[in-house]
Amino acid sequence: MSLVRRLTPKLLLQLLTLALTLASIPAVAQDKAAPAKPAKTPAMATAHAQGEGLLPLPKFTPCASGTHPLLPAKWEAVGLLQDFFENSFWVGKFVYDESAKAFRSSLVDQYGIEADLLVTTDRKLYLLAGGEQPTSCTLLTGASPFTVPARDWLDSGAVCVGQAPILDRQQQWWKSPSGVGANWYWYNSANRLPFRSMYYADAKPTTPVPIYEYFTFNYFPTFKPVPATNLAKILAMCQKGKAEPAAAAEYSRLSIEPLKKKSTYPKQNAEKFAQITKWIPGLTNCSSTGSLPPEWPDRVQATAFMTAVSFPPNPFPTRIFYDWPKKAQNTTLNYNPQTVENGAQKALLLGNTGYIAIVRKDGSISSCAQALPGPQVRNWKKVDGCECRAQIAPHTILNPSAVPTKILWCPTDLSQKQVFWTWYSDKGTPVVFMQSNSSPTAGTGLNLADYTHWEPGSVAPPGTFDLPQACKGQPVVEVPKACHNCHLPLNTKTP
Repeated sequence: MSLVRRLTPKLLLQLLTLALTLASIPAVAQDKAAPAKPAKTPAMATAHAQGEGLLPLPKFTPCASGTHPLLPAKWEAVGLLQDFFENSFWVGKFVYDESAKAFRSSLVDQYGIEADLLVTTDRKLYLLAGGEQPTSCTLLTGASPFTVPARDWLDSGAVCVGQAPILDRQQQWWKSPSGVGANWYWYNSANRLPFRSMYYADAKPTTPVPIYEYFTFNYFPTFKPVPATNLAKILAMCQKGKAEPAAAAEYSRLSIEPLKKKSTYPKQNAEKFAQITKWIPGLTNCSSTGSLPPEWPDRVQATAFMTAVSFPPNPFPTRIFYDWPKKAQNTTLNYNPQTVENGAQKALLLGNTGYIAIVRKDGSISSCAQALPGPQVRNWKKVDGCECRAQIAPHTILNPSAVPTKILWCPTDLSQKQVFWTWYSDKGTPVVFMQSNSSPTAGTGLNLADYTHWEPGSVAPPGTFDLPQACKGQPVVEVPKACHNCHLPLNTKTP
């Protein structure tokens, strides 16, 4: 099948995301209070023009162990849960007790949502009230849409692809098969407890899953074993109550919809945000939803890991050159070493259009299609309507840098339930970029970028933005209109 035929609208949006995510790399080192780098001299610029001084591509070290991490028999955790397309993140406090055969999820968001739930292995779901030691309990349903998690979160076919840092901490990167695609899990390399998880939208649960799997991208700043829990005592109280479910019809679907009834969006709830801050110290409100990071620099070189929700590929070590004065961008994904024929996939965004080229290891082009928009504009976050949802204080688990980090929600295409979750520092430093609704059956299913190195002001080597002969004269494949929310030519006036 030709490349053009395979460029479905979802794949086009994924390739757009690839181009979009990897061009936004301002000064990470400055955020970490490192000594300021000297301004580039003409000699330094010449060195880049000759192809020298390229930033190192990210790489994995081997996993210390290929056995699945087994979680403690009793544990507590706090999770920051980012929805597939809703305009708010949630925070959950979780308690697991294998001996009690129960799991507690206490949930809150900044717009009034609040629920304290206890689910058992026989699928009973209770609503708790009264605080840490509840004083009342209501049976909601005997067929819960949520379930008690296993101590092994991974599918039997899961593999550890390597170890690499996330937020300055070494993590094991596990991809776990799910349906036709893959979910991803990151475990702290030292204690092998979860730090991050990612679930793809096409993997609609056909059986109950733990409630955190109803969210696309989760961080666990707290995850710890505990010697004891109060779940057995709470469950004993619940079992003495009425046996007739109070909301069986409402909780008959595999969905979190019943929990959203209390939302007061866009009006924030100060009491609920105070609870969020208590559970995740350092997480505070934005000064306003319109408080956005600075625009991109005119020129930048950057590297990153790109991760897909399809199972076969491992994360791609990726290099980006962006040159706004030239209206040009080159994003090159390097394939896994075991790939025989091809060495890289290159997205060339030039002026008002773009190309995707498959590059053999010898540098020749095996296929090319004119199927992308032009480069994104420097203030794409404003143009796309991104909104600040929270701010993370410096020197915390979720922000080891020296300046605050903003959590942004960007409503790229709500008609397709397609949003971006992206974290930036107040200086414009990107941390992570996540597209919420990639498909594992469209291309490589790219949807996540973890940033590793940066160099604003870097001059791209000669030929970086040259269009290969194989790309010339290719038929134009129309890209989704949503692509032009951020990329040239814009749906609105170019800034």
